Amino acid sequence: MLTKSTMLHLALLAAAALPIAANAGSPAFQPGTPGAKPAPWTHAPVADPDTIRFAVIGDRTGLARPGVFEQAVKQASGLQPEFLINVGDLIEGYTSDTAELTREWGEIEAAIGQMTVPFFYVAGNHDLGNQAMLDMWRHKRGEPYYSFVYKSALFLILDTEDPPRDMPADYAAQFHQLAAAIKVDPKGTEEKLKASLAEVNAKRAEGASDPKLAEIEKARFSRGQVDWALKTLKANAHVRWTFVLMHKPAWALGSREFEEIETALGTRGYTVIAGHNHYYKHEVRRGRDYISMGTAGAVSHQHGPGEMDHLAWITLGRDAPNVSLLRLNGILDKNGESGQPLAR
Repeated sequence: MLTKSTMLHLALLAAAALPIAANAGSPAFQPGTPGAKPAPWTHAPVADPDTIRFAVIGDRTGLARPGVFEQAVKQASGLQPEFLINVGDLIEGYTSDTAELTREWGEIEAAIGQMTVPFFYVAGNHDLGNQAMLDMWRHKRGEPYYSFVYKSALFLILDTEDPPRDMPADYAAQFHQLAAAIKVDPKGTEEKLKASLAEVNAKRAEGASDPKLAEIEKARFSRGQVDWALKTLKANAHVRWTFVLMHKPAWALGSREFEEIETALGTRGYTVIAGHNHYYKHEVRRGRDYISMGTAGAVSHQHGPGEMDHLAWITLGRDAPNVSLLRLNGILDKNGESGQPLAR
């Protein structure tokens, strides 16, 4: 039998629930004096359930400046996008040592595991530098190219390392030395790498290139992936927008396979986003936005306005998406701090 105090408690709970039930169908915005004019606002806010707000984050490697990416995913999580998607190069990679790959992926997965929003992976050349790395990727998260539809928008994720190509042994040895050095001396190692990159870029400007690196610098798509992409686009011909994400900016690398995918995109509304070059760049191609992300911990490949650690905040409403860039050292918590180590 219920006591009087228990019955009173239940009655209070029921009474408290009544206003909630009564307001269940109420609009989100309820002015205190309905219909009053003039109003102290431009127009009433409207909650649109079809709006998508997601964030994109750039390269962590190579070479990872300690702690930058790890803090960046915390910052992104604090902003509460509907999901965060990376454009590749999360580990240093370029090794067939299973124990080392397991350690590197363990570090990055621990950082990502602290997020409260979903994280979507995109494979980069440092993630898929050889067959052993591809095997581990598939074991952990399936095929590197995939798609999904969210709120009637198609997300087409491409693999620009299909098939993977390993780094030449002498270059790999130099790279791993730098990867070890940047953990001890981030600033000095970054300056050394930038000096080397400036020399390489100067030679490229003169028309000279290193044949050893030519193959791994290409964006590669297998026939199977291209056929899958064409089929996916055809099956999703009437989505309201299409986002194409990949690691290497294939449109700038003379990829005939990607041109085939571009042709299949046709006149639909779409946005293409890549990484790899460690320098932010926006361009318009075929009347559409093509974006190369800057860094999220990696060493920038050149100086200029595109040299920054940042997120891209993308909002898709009823029209074309809006893209805003958020510098990591400008995303502050309630204490007015970014927590960003070495972020520009």
